[in-house]
Amino acid sequence: MGQDRNQRFLEETEDTPPVAVDPDWPDAYDDSFGDPDDPDETDDGVTVGELLAEDDNMPRKKKSKAKRYSQWTSVDDTNFFPAGKTCPVILPGFYEPDYSSQSGYFLKKLETKTEDLIRFPETNSDAVIKEIKTFWGKEKEYTAVDMAYRMGILLYGPPGSGKSSTIQILIEDVIKRKGVALKFSHPDVFIENARNFREIQPDCPLIVLMEDIDATLRRHNESEVLNILDGAERIHKTVFIATTNYPEELGDRIVNRPSRFDSRFKMPHPSAESRKLYFDHFLTPAMIKKHKIDLGNWVKDTENMSVAHLKQLFINQCILGKSYKESIEPLKEMVENKISSKDDENATGKFGFQPKLSRK
Repeated sequence: MGQDRNQRFLEETEDTPPVAVDPDWPDAYDDSFGDPDDPDETDDGVTVGELLAEDDNMPRKKKSKAKRYSQWTSVDDTNFFPAGKTCPVILPGFYEPDYSSQSGYFLKKLETKTEDLIRFPETNSDAVIKEIKTFWGKEKEYTAVDMAYRMGILLYGPPGSGKSSTIQILIEDVIKRKGVALKFSHPDVFIENARNFREIQPDCPLIVLMEDIDATLRRHNESEVLNILDGAERIHKTVFIATTNYPEELGDRIVNRPSRFDSRFKMPHPSAESRKLYFDHFLTPAMIKKHKIDLGNWVKDTENMSVAHLKQLFINQCILGKSYKESIEPLKEMVENKISSKDDENATGKFGFQPKLSRK
């Protein structure tokens, strides 16, 4: 009986086509990976044709259950472990380095939306992109003098001044270059994932995003973060981009150290031209007429306000239906009179439970 079972197994495997990787990957694939035997299949086992049929309100076949394992993996040709689908490289995109006690180090893909970004004039966003573009074209020069092919850029400015928007633009730019953006979180987790990434994809353009670096330095061992910025790991072909609202908290060891941040760019609040561009992006003629909006007043009264303030003004009047006075005054108050816990030091008055009065 055992021999019959083995014979049937051998006959079945002889009819099974070998799993092959398309040499033109990833150009031959879209943004998804499917069954290796069916390049038109998406992650959930549904073909592209079925997805198109769904858009046309056509009947769709029942979704097949994805297999957990489809092949074996081994690092020493002795020990073999079941594995799921594999791909030779990861596609251009935005990822976060992570770690699992079961799977080890891995990259988790993050969503990023850049189609609605507004590129303001009179900001440093274009200057940052231009500097990075120049850097990408200088690989031979760095290699010729045996210098680490890396760059560090620091973006600083008040909250809501457009640093995060600039980051999104930079992500879009590196993806167009068929590169990858990594979100920096934990130094050790980043280093191990960066090593793995460079071993598999040594020439892929890479940007590392370190938002609110002042907070990162407080959370983790500062020397570990600084060693990464110094290029101790020599992570090839990489641009580190850090942001902070409080550059004074970083100190000279970071702000004035070219080997860590070669360039610094201040991101100011939107200018009058930029504020008008922002409002024009959202306001329609019908809204202006309905809410009796004076665009000139909107632009004038929002001086020194962040993009977040501009957005809230639009919401207050055009969505919540508040009057202009009710919409703008709280925002002005936020800008002119910033609240602080220090205001509580000299506060007087009664609050909460009071001592019970004694009765005679």
